[in-house]
Amino acid sequence: MAARVWVLRRIPVAKSILSPFFSKEGIPMASVRGWLMASLIGAAAVVGGAAAWAQSRSLWLFHGQSTVVTGYFYQGENIWAQCDRDCFDVDLVLYDASGQVLATDELLDDFPIVQAPYEGNFAVKVIMASCLHPRGCAVIVDSDYSF
Repeated sequence: MAARVWVLRRIPVAKSILSPFFSKEGIPMASVRGWLMASLIGAAAVVGGAAAWAQSRSLWLFHGQSTVVTGYFYQGENIWAQCDRDCFDVDLVLYDASGQVLATDELLDDFPIVQAPYEGNFAVKVIMASCLHPRGCAVIVDSDYSF
């Protein structure tokens, strides 16, 4: 026990790293192995669950090109796109399941936003209106709660 207290008092880095596991007197408060195991299980649960629902869409589009991505959105959820520094105009068009246009953002900007009018499945057309680089531009499409 005395050695453990000495390590915590003499080595600042060890003290800062290990302090959650020991009381001020140097008495172990929890098993480090148990804490690490619980942390790993918690991290795996978060990562495993998040992979199923939280995914933005990374795209590569040339000047004038467009593509469609689909997703399930909640009522009032914002869907947006953002492009890299070689692009200064990207547009979004939101479609319902039957192909009807529900919302558009065709302003001259690189950060368009549309909003889902109700909960459900939608298609989002991403249009690269202006890309200056001959090899295309990167675009990220995301929403308040991700796709």
